[in-house]
Amino acid sequence: MKKIIFLITMLSGLFISADAQSKTDFRAFTWGESLEQVQSEETAKFIIKDKDDMLEYKDELGGYDCDVIYTFNESDKLISGDYVFTKKYTNPQLYLQDYNSFKTLLTEKYGKAVSEKENWSKNSTPSDKSNFGQAIADGNLILNTQWVTNRSVVQISLNSGNKVPFLHIHYTTKSLDELQDKVALEKALPKL
Repeated sequence: MKKIIFLITMLSGLFISADAQSKTDFRAFTWGESLEQVQSEETAKFIIKDKDDMLEYKDELGGYDCDVIYTFNESDKLISGDYVFTKKYTNPQLYLQDYNSFKTLLTEKYGKAVSEKENWSKNSTPSDKSNFGQAIADGNLILNTQWVTNRSVVQISLNSGNKVPFLHIHYTTKSLDELQDKVALEKALPKL
């Protein structure tokens, strides 16, 4: 009887945990929330509002400084979010270490990735993993792993800009249909 009670308790905890995870899509927000709501509720340090479709903040994720970027559609509804890590290393192999650490965490949260790619430039040949950091810094290699949930596509990538690797995690809504301006569409109906 104790085993059954323990099992029921564990299963209900899993369902509650899964339900809690599904209530947000990026940080504490769900796709379709307004720019004003995100701006009023985000607790990270505000940096800039750009072109009325993007908000940028500074924060820390897992002990790493990062920019947090929210992107909104023309109806001011949240459609994507990004973590752009800002830490700089002299050894490019350390960027690969960070990529693998966050890839492990994302796999723990979202399960097995739907795709994992090593994209080598046409001018280069795959090398052993001990040189991947330099290959990325040189612009010869891009690493990319992607997960898909019921509502989102989550992607981590490691590539290079100006000979400096950068790590980026991108979250985007899986379906833009729910984010359309329903009122505007209904007003268009009589005109069709």
